[in-house]
Amino acid sequence: MGSLASNTGPPPPGTIWSNASRQWVHLGEEVAFDFVLHDLRGRRVDAVGWADYGVATIQSDRIEVEPDSAGRFQFSYRFDHAEPGEQIDVHLTAYRQRGSRDFMNVQGRWLRSANPGDQPDQKVAADAIQMTLYLAPIELAIEQPPDEFDPNTGVLRFDPSSRKVNSIYVNRPDRPGFTLTRPNAEGFCIVHYQPKGNELNASGETKVHFLVYDVAGNPHDVTRTFKTP
Repeated sequence: MGSLASNTGPPPPGTIWSNASRQWVHLGEEVAFDFVLHDLRGRRVDAVGWADYGVATIQSDRIEVEPDSAGRFQFSYRFDHAEPGEQIDVHLTAYRQRGSRDFMNVQGRWLRSANPGDQPDQKVAADAIQMTLYLAPIELAIEQPPDEFDPNTGVLRFDPSSRKVNSIYVNRPDRPGFTLTRPNAEGFCIVHYQPKGNELNASGETKVHFLVYDVAGNPHDVTRTFKTP
């Protein structure tokens, strides 16, 4: 038996891995995966001696991974070739090698072994997770002061609990960033930004803080917390 988990689904207490069968992933996010073997009682088994390699298939991509020193199969994948709402299955199968491996990577192409005397490699265990792609655009409303904002002084900061704080500045042709609208009828300007996959927390919530000065040099800020599934 095998169990595939990722670090993007909400994990149980005390671990970074979620083995939920359906999970959400932000477009552009790089997700780490972990596959382990279990015996019939559900106890984890070291892969060494049982399985020689694993094969992950994600869309048209094939990834071969060896067991690490702890007997786990681990790899990562960036979900940047899909559309929001698309569902992508991530499969991993662990094999025991018999003779030559069934497939070999030759100059970036996976080719089936041409040795007719070899037995097919033995499937030991497998599992899958269905990943649903999503986008989480950031929109913050900040009240317009008597003096106009100077967008060039603005900084948008993400504060993910497990990653380095990211600082985003005003959008420019050579540097994508936030945009700040003119005041609406209610007197609020809107900060817009489309975050990259790993700027948000993998799950739970992400705190976003925006600081900007007006043309008179007075600071103004707003903080919001966004849910990230």
